[in-house]
Amino acid sequence: MIRNIVFDVGYVLLNYTWKDKFREWYDEEGVARLARTLFGEGVPDSERGLWIRYDNDLITDEEIRSTCLARLPDDRKALEWFFDNTDSWSVVLHDMADLIKPLKEKGYRVYLLSNYPKTLWMHHVCRRDFYPLLDGETVSWQEHFGKPDEKFFRILLDRYDLKPEECLFLDDRADNTQAAEALGLHTITLDSPKAREEAVKYLTELPRIL
Repeated sequence: MIRNIVFDVGYVLLNYTWKDKFREWYDEEGVARLARTLFGEGVPDSERGLWIRYDNDLITDEEIRSTCLARLPDDRKALEWFFDNTDSWSVVLHDMADLIKPLKEKGYRVYLLSNYPKTLWMHHVCRRDFYPLLDGETVSWQEHFGKPDEKFFRILLDRYDLKPEECLFLDDRADNTQAAEALGLHTITLDSPKAREEAVKYLTELPRIL
């Protein structure tokens, strides 16, 4: 029986609008290039070292900013906007985030499990209306490593005394949901609009367990 709902954050509860701003300076090819370089978008984890280190709180805000500016001097204007306006380019995905309150009212406990840098976590997540409703969190900046490492999931389970078979984990990446499944969690991979629609329907129809 599902008793605990575990959400990833990026592209699950929040979306990001920085690409829209980048389009003021670049065509689509340029936006994609900068996304690959900055975030490693579409790049294997083995090649995403800088942002992963930032997620894991192993480099500071100033270090990632200065490193990116040094690597990409021709992109200074976009990068300075990006790092100087981190509180302006995240938006709530209400289809999923608005389910947290009714899930709590039905008796479910709700947790976050996410790879996220500390400063962005404070700006993007802690200020949201849903944040006070949560029962707990495990975040990469706190633990200095993250998904899909099995130990990261175990921290959440052990910290809050959760049984894997009573947890449903929602993430936009298949490698993360596969890691969770290997530990016995139920999972939903939100990798398409249809998957999101079906997940919203499933969560909405979960029975009251109070």
